[in-house]
Amino acid sequence: MELFINTLLEKRDAESKLVDCERVLWLNQSEDCAVTISIIKKTGVPEIKRISSIEQELIEGVMIKREHDPYSRFMVSEELLTPKEIRLRDEAWKCIKDIVELEPNIYNPKERYEIIKSEMKRTGKGKNLYYKYLRYYWTGGKMVNAILPRFRKCGGKGSKKNPTQKMGRPRETSISVDPKLKGVLISEGHRKIFDAIIREVYLKINRRDSVKYTYIEMLKKYYQVGTTKKGRYEIPIIPPGHDVPSIAQLRYHIRRYYTKRKLLIAREGEVTFNRDFRPLLGSETRKATGPGQIYEVDATVADVYLVSSIDPNIIVGRPVVYIVVDVYSHMVVGLYVGFEGPSWLGVMMAIENTVENKVEFCRQYDIEITEEEWPCHHMPDSFMADRGEMESKNADSLANALGIKIMNAPPYRADLKGIVEQQFRTLNVTLQPWTPGAVKKEYKKRGGPDYVLDAKLTLKEFTQMMIEMILQRNNHHYMEYYPLDKDQALDKVRPVARDLWNWGISHNHYLKNVHPDIVRLNVLPEAKVSVNREGIYFEGMYYGCEELARQDWFVKGKTQKVPIAYDRRCMNYVYVKTDNGKGFIKCDLLAKSSRFINMSLEEVKSTRYEEKLSRSMYYNETELQEEVTLSAKLEAIKNEAMKRSADNQDHSLTKSERKSNIKGNKAVERDMLRKEQAYELGKSPNEGTDEQSNPGDHVIPLETYKPKSKLGLLAKLKETEEKKHG
Repeated sequence: MELFINTLLEKRDAESKLVDCERVLWLNQSEDCAVTISIIKKTGVPEIKRISSIEQELIEGVMIKREHDPYSRFMVSEELLTPKEIRLRDEAWKCIKDIVELEPNIYNPKERYEIIKSEMKRTGKGKNLYYKYLRYYWTGGKMVNAILPRFRKCGGKGSKKNPTQKMGRPRETSISVDPKLKGVLISEGHRKIFDAIIREVYLKINRRDSVKYTYIEMLKKYYQVGTTKKGRYEIPIIPPGHDVPSIAQLRYHIRRYYTKRKLLIAREGEVTFNRDFRPLLGSETRKATGPGQIYEVDATVADVYLVSSIDPNIIVGRPVVYIVVDVYSHMVVGLYVGFEGPSWLGVMMAIENTVENKVEFCRQYDIEITEEEWPCHHMPDSFMADRGEMESKNADSLANALGIKIMNAPPYRADLKGIVEQQFRTLNVTLQPWTPGAVKKEYKKRGGPDYVLDAKLTLKEFTQMMIEMILQRNNHHYMEYYPLDKDQALDKVRPVARDLWNWGISHNHYLKNVHPDIVRLNVLPEAKVSVNREGIYFEGMYYGCEELARQDWFVKGKTQKVPIAYDRRCMNYVYVKTDNGKGFIKCDLLAKSSRFINMSLEEVKSTRYEEKLSRSMYYNETELQEEVTLSAKLEAIKNEAMKRSADNQDHSLTKSERKSNIKGNKAVERDMLRKEQAYELGKSPNEGTDEQSNPGDHVIPLETYKPKSKLGLLAKLKETEEKKHG
């Protein structure tokens, strides 16, 4: 690495902190010799070094070349110097101009001492003066201006002064009346009082109290020497004006020790300062380097009242307008006009519109355009929005699935989305003359017309106006203050949104092609739901489809949790997310949940709540009583059976005897039951109720028979029949 005279060489430690910085004063390549001097050390002197050693340190990275020369500030023209600075510089140069030419001898400490000693005898000036001028000359790059006087380092910058006598313009009273009335000399004690009252009164946020008010409060609180009674008021007594600080001294203290920024932040608040008072040196457009890097999205309530599309006599209120704007080109890339929001549902529709084919979108509103007039159907690298809609789980789903960054402006910082905010203002102002029912900002005069009653436009007609306005601004509006960069200027790009968009796409863009269905899938609300043999269960509804059935999702014993997307406006379908949100399976509402067909999620929840409420009320009022009634009836039947069993139980029978021939007993009981239940067609209801017509009156009733042997009921009946026909 080749060295040159005046090259600056930096040395830094392991933590990259500056250790030293040396300037090359003299070089001798043949002797491998260099002379350097530290520009940081206040007592630095020229040092002799090997050129090869310096080059080796540069190769190893121990030492690096410094690009910026801190002494370049001395390279100023003569016109910018004061006569005093020029005079003192020339006097200093006259002292050393001959000895600095004695290179390299002047760099040898012993020879330098002898040279300076002879000059001191000749001129009578001190040794320190020569060393100071030489050091100024060498560290400053061996320029004459390097020995300019350092006036700007004088005065103790930033330190508080403690003068021993009154400073500033004398008061009129001290000149015309009495020199003793010159006023108070401000001491450290007075400054503490100033700071205290400034904090307590002047810097109170949103108070905006004047310096005059602050001064009066200071005198009342810190300088009163007593009180006096005046009527029913107690009045503070303060010393004469020449014995207390003046309001001018308080004002000077505020100017001297409180910056404008500090005052504004304290009195207005940091949010208000950033919005209304901060420097406006940058350009928001320069935040993006190509189309699609940043889209700004925001909503506003339009300044117009609309009427129903069914009945023009019905006023339906003011619509919500969502606009998405590309920061780089100022192109409006997405639009939604409706009555949703401001909410996620509204911003969802605007985001979906950014990827929608604008030719088809405009055709829905009877507007025919070409692809070139609105060539925007892409997703960006990032969205910039307000906190709220884009600070939610829905926005996280969009970011995670499609790899889109979400940026949210701080509260009350609409200025950070200035491009989309300006679009709103322009569209509202421009459209107002053509929108009957437009909101008038001035107050309505008594007896004057009511602009709400002037409403004539439907939502579709107002949307048509918005589209036409956007097409005009995208294709023909000349942005006079757009900051074209050098390449755009060379290519003679007009500051028109469409031209900037097309130029940016051909040079550098961040646009992503995403199918509208995938965007819709990821802007829809998401839920984690369970799947079982009955289907996909969500909010009391069951969904399913053939594809999932073929994959055995609904087999008994198999349960799982899956992510779904749903459109709360109509719950006929849900969409099972696959491939991390890049695909989906559509599921239909099953027949057992058909009562929810064509309902919104809110309607479903309302219906379920009403069903639950109705069921609860019926149970408390009717079903609960009927359950108690049933319990009582069953208890009575049981008790009757228990009583009959107790009255007729034969305790002589063993357990084995009671359980014997159960199958045969069942057959006999079945035969008896069949005879009783046999049909006899044409028989009147009361026929056969008397004893003579009852064919079974000769049969022994079961309840009177008590088996006493292991023969069982069947054997006993046979025995009885044989005796009868004997």
